[in-house]
Amino acid sequence: MKQLFSIGILCCIFSPFSFAFEAGQLSLDTPNVLKKHEGSFGIRHRFYGKLDDFEKFLGTDDGGNMHFSVKYSLIDNFLIGIEHARSENAYGVGFEYSHDFDWIKAGLRVNGFRINQPSFEETQKSYMVNSSLQTPNYFEHLRLTTNLGYDYFYKHLIFGLGADININNILSFLTFTEEVSFLGEYYPQVDKVEGISTKYDAYAFGIKFQTFGHHFEILATNSSNMDIRTMSLGTDSNDLHFGFNINRKF
Repeated sequence: MKQLFSIGILCCIFSPFSFAFEAGQLSLDTPNVLKKHEGSFGIRHRFYGKLDDFEKFLGTDDGGNMHFSVKYSLIDNFLIGIEHARSENAYGVGFEYSHDFDWIKAGLRVNGFRINQPSFEETQKSYMVNSSLQTPNYFEHLRLTTNLGYDYFYKHLIFGLGADININNILSFLTFTEEVSFLGEYYPQVDKVEGISTKYDAYAFGIKFQTFGHHFEILATNSSNMDIRTMSLGTDSNDLHFGFNINRKF
């Protein structure tokens, strides 16, 4: 598994090609309408420290959670992906298919994973199914995303909502990016798991700088989790944490 991630990283760094990239969110799944032999690589990072802790440089001195993913399109709109999350020491392999209906984009992802935490006597294995819908750009500047799925590990529904307000970057000569988006996500606990679900619903908001083949996202969130399955479990605190994402298409 580690070798696969290394190969994916090298492909992203040294690939000389850049193509238009999907309208991704901060942690939600979005429909990947990639063509055959296209792929993407993503890094997500959420710091554990509090965003307002200036003595620890916005909480970054307290370490953080990281998520890596590599996806590759075997045929048009059909992808295989691998991922790793530090918090659960989780590795996953998944398949997803998406289609652009012009009036809406739709995607379906099935992901098998294994979790190896100190609190478990042995490695846990399970899978999740998640669907994603994303609207076109309403009024030329507003795009909406929703996720609905099921986590067979904790046996509960997973649900999330997202919004993307995007504008042309008027300061492109400073940031070298073509478009800027203001992103927001909310994960209501529609199906709580006894002993696992937490006090507060998770949410995140941030800004995305977009080039033709890259996304750079800076965000604040009340959760250190980074995917629809774990964000749907909520969080024990409403304290904000600093985070960032880097996404690259190859």
